[in-house]
Amino acid sequence: MISALKYSTAVPVIFLSALKYHVFPEKWTNFYRPLWLISSVLNSSYSFYWDLTRDWDLSCFTRIFKFSRPNLFSYLLYGRKWVYVWVIGSNLILRCTWTYKLSAHLRHNYLTVFAITALEIFRRFQWAFFRVENEWNKLNSSKSNIQLAANDIINEDAKLLVSSDHNI
Repeated sequence: MISALKYSTAVPVIFLSALKYHVFPEKWTNFYRPLWLISSVLNSSYSFYWDLTRDWDLSCFTRIFKFSRPNLFSYLLYGRKWVYVWVIGSNLILRCTWTYKLSAHLRHNYLTVFAITALEIFRRFQWAFFRVENEWNKLNSSKSNIQLAANDIINEDAKLLVSSDHNI
């Protein structure tokens, strides 16, 4: 349900962007444009927050500065804080460009629309890479937790069998 809220915040942005063509310019400037700006900021902020905390599990950016056990695929990135700073900063900026692409004045500026679309493809690739890395880390940590739990059970059984303090 919370995930649906992320997608529902895009609806007012899209609706108000389309509405620009159907209202008088004065009404757009005085009433609808501020609503469009507020809904754009809300959508971009919430989507950015969701990417960092839910999809990438960079809760409060702690993973930027605390690196536990790196796995094979993320070893090149872990330990390099600039990569995560870059990803966080570029994700925020590129989240905002999506709403800019919906602006009415860009409709005939094909080069700008192409550039923003190319940047959106880059943002989605970047999102997917860190999303897969997050799932990989979750999978590996759950496997190691299962292994540790199994080893603990075996060690406890061995201690019980070897122990000489059996009083009956």
